[in-house]
Amino acid sequence: MFKVSIKSNFDQVIAKMPDFPRNQLPYALATALTKTAQEIAKAERKELQDVFDRPTPYTLDSLYVKPARKTQLSAYVGIKDFSAKGTPAIKFLSAQIDGGTRHQKRFERALQAVGALPSGYYVVPGSAAKLDSYGNIDRGLIVQLLSYFKAFPEMGYKANMTDKRKASLAKGNAKKGIAGVAYFVGSPGGRLPLGIWSRHSLGHGSAVKPVLIFVRSAHFKALLDFYYVSDITVKATMDKNIRASIDQALKTQR
Repeated sequence: MFKVSIKSNFDQVIAKMPDFPRNQLPYALATALTKTAQEIAKAERKELQDVFDRPTPYTLDSLYVKPARKTQLSAYVGIKDFSAKGTPAIKFLSAQIDGGTRHQKRFERALQAVGALPSGYYVVPGSAAKLDSYGNIDRGLIVQLLSYFKAFPEMGYKANMTDKRKASLAKGNAKKGIAGVAYFVGSPGGRLPLGIWSRHSLGHGSAVKPVLIFVRSAHFKALLDFYYVSDITVKATMDKNIRASIDQALKTQR
């Protein structure tokens, strides 16, 4: 789990400020720690924007802050490890922080479950893959492929494509200029990369195009300097935030 903890040495601060009311100091320190944690989260978000090409809002919102309390003088900044929908951010960012192989995505596991994706493989977009504005495989294409290969669970979801629908998709509509398309898993000619390919036909011609290419590993070198960014942010802001919180406490004490 990727998390940084910011703590304050209560006794050392008190020793330097013998005249400051002891009952107000825990609140002032908790405020400073929380402010520092928030600034770390802001700096990490900026790091995500600098390191990655067009990170999604989901990725940028993957950080969380646990505030300090006057009874617990520590604040935390971490990467979310839970998501009601989609892949938890920690699963795809951990390899970017430490390096290594990324976890399989949910749709990859679904394709593997029905035998469309061989065990131990990952997917990368082929030249015919439609991408979204962030450079990721378009959600609509993923849904279509899962439906085509009947990779949706049978119970509770009826989006799997029927044979009749596949035949209609493959036929297209020549009058409207809509090419037919069929998907298959393979390595065309035995020379092209293994993956999911599309066969397009219109009139008397046809062509195959790579949609998803299967690769044996999805290895990343460490790109996101999570701990360094947090460390330099603490050094740059902690003392300032403590002074500001103490000054504010002095102004508002009764």
